[in-house]
Amino acid sequence: MLLSGCDSAPAAGVLGAYRFEDGSVISIRPSVDNTLRYRRLADPASSRLYPVTETEYRVGSGFSDPEPSTATVRFTMDGGGIAGSLEWIPDGGGGMRATRVGREQWVRFERDGTELVGRLHTPTGEGPHPAMVLVHGSGDTPGSHWLYNGDFMVANGIAVLAYDKRGTGQSGGEFTFDFHELARDAAAAVAFLRGMPGIRGDAVGLAGYSQGGWVAPLAASMTPVRFVLVSCGMLDSPAQEARMEMGLLLDREGVVGTDRTAADSLVAAAVAVVASELESGWDEFQELRDRYGDAPWLRHLSGTPVDQLVRYPRWLVGLIGPRQLPEGLRWDYDSGQVVETLCVPMTWFLADSDQSAPNALTIPRLQALSASGFPIEVRVFTGADHSMLAFEEEGRARSYTGYATGYHQAEVEAALKWIDTDPDTLQCPPGGV
Repeated sequence: MLLSGCDSAPAAGVLGAYRFEDGSVISIRPSVDNTLRYRRLADPASSRLYPVTETEYRVGSGFSDPEPSTATVRFTMDGGGIAGSLEWIPDGGGGMRATRVGREQWVRFERDGTELVGRLHTPTGEGPHPAMVLVHGSGDTPGSHWLYNGDFMVANGIAVLAYDKRGTGQSGGEFTFDFHELARDAAAAVAFLRGMPGIRGDAVGLAGYSQGGWVAPLAASMTPVRFVLVSCGMLDSPAQEARMEMGLLLDREGVVGTDRTAADSLVAAAVAVVASELESGWDEFQELRDRYGDAPWLRHLSGTPVDQLVRYPRWLVGLIGPRQLPEGLRWDYDSGQVVETLCVPMTWFLADSDQSAPNALTIPRLQALSASGFPIEVRVFTGADHSMLAFEEEGRARSYTGYATGYHQAEVEAALKWIDTDPDTLQCPPGGV
């Protein structure tokens, strides 16, 4: 069912993909502080757009710096309040015009009585088009507006459904970290997209980002898909992720030797308590807390679960802690056990310096699956953090400068490759289905 009049986000009419006369493609999607952000398919540079009027924006000088600006962007709106084109005017003179790519429409679909709302972005032309569903991360921001990756897919002939996961944006249901619940929603999105006019039902894939890297492969085990793309995901459990994140904090602060061994033991005990939903593991944790509660390295874990469990008494943690736990999260969920049962082409895009989804264990596990015959590709981008953000580092501080060179193009190329691969030619190890 198509929706009308349900898009009230600021500057919503200018969001989308645009193609310049030289063939280059740009995506315009929301950023923070009521600004927009541009991203180019073949260029790692990116910057925020600062509003001057409803149709005119100034381009910041860097990834997140407003001044000095480098260009002006003017959108030309049609009668329906949608930008049909934009003009990019550098401060030094000249100008380039870009035309909107494809068509966007709001759609709704249901799963077990819960209504989910999404943005269906289809390429120019009648089709039928191959297609993909985007599965976004753990935050509560609506994926329908924020997921920009689909703009580059549409510019290359692939239709995209980006939906607001349950409990976010315009979708119904309760917000949750339950991967199985989220995967069933993603599978329902695939089924809905497969039945849409102008869509190639035999060529629908999934792309998962961050938390979506746990969800998308699980959804692929629930419904047939042509391929799965994962960006900045993990095979390891959320509990292992938490331990590794805190390990990276200790690494950056130079905690080594016996101090590191002690810190790791306290971290592991704290995560075990949290993963039990504060029901067990207290005796071991309290023994270690008594031993290391005054250790100088503990200050490096400020703001983490370790810090909170050390700082507050058990009775207070038991009183307020359950309300802070991620609703529905299975801390021991191991995505690798799902991936190794699938005979579905996958490409994983991983950042070598990812602080939010550490992948030191994920990369070798994926490489081992690939070497054993699973149709899995692993692309590791150097000098990149979570969300494939390139950065410069001064001391322990990172400043982001753009995106990993080649990432956006590689994601498009992987989708096109798997779409063109005949599923009947895939050969997988026994057990992959």
